[in-house]
Amino acid sequence: MSGHATLISRRKFIGAAGASAAGLALGALSFDGVAAASNLVNPYSGIVPLVFPLRSGTYESQLVDNWHDSREGRPYLWSHRLAKTRRAHDGIDVFPNSQTLPAVYAPFAGTVAAVAVDGVLRTSNASPPPWAYAPNDIYGNFVWLKSTEAASAGYFFFACHLQGEPTLRSLEPGEPVTAATALGVMGETGNATGSPQLHAELHYPVPSTFNCKSCRPRQSLTAINPFQSLVRSTPRS
Repeated sequence: MSGHATLISRRKFIGAAGASAAGLALGALSFDGVAAASNLVNPYSGIVPLVFPLRSGTYESQLVDNWHDSREGRPYLWSHRLAKTRRAHDGIDVFPNSQTLPAVYAPFAGTVAAVAVDGVLRTSNASPPPWAYAPNDIYGNFVWLKSTEAASAGYFFFACHLQGEPTLRSLEPGEPVTAATALGVMGETGNATGSPQLHAELHYPVPSTFNCKSCRPRQSLTAINPFQSLVRSTPRS
């Protein structure tokens, strides 16, 4: 089922104070290095079971944990690194190991929550993503997935900078996917021009959040560190 579900934009959510924003949209949990609920992974070091979204041998295998690093661009009203002139990086970047850009696959079985191609965003009414990322912004072409697997049910996966090719264009909001489903092809859309990459994020199930311990001022967030989930994931042959 597709449509334009009502979502709170990232900037509107962040613009509120942490506690107020959590009361407005999501239920915040206290995470200061220790998981506060047995059914949620630790946002800094927890592992969500995944199949790696790229085939083995198609990417630089030495991943770098650059989650919450500072990035240039439109500043937020808060910062992970105490610098309000920089925006925070909510995912992990994976780079190709050759000039042949690889296909990107779903990391788990689930449904398409949203897909954006060439500035047109289509969102599932039944399972919208937790953040209303703007199409044709820094993310370029992207897709959101929501897991239906028992071990990761409700978690969201976000992949961006994809090429605007037929595979991505054919995805429909609400469409079921498996871990063998191709989502598109790694690209350089958005702010990745000249540096093809896959930017991958993991988000808590709605309405869960965590209180970011390194944010100033403190904020309630949904994007957890995907690094351990990716490095411990099942390789894709």
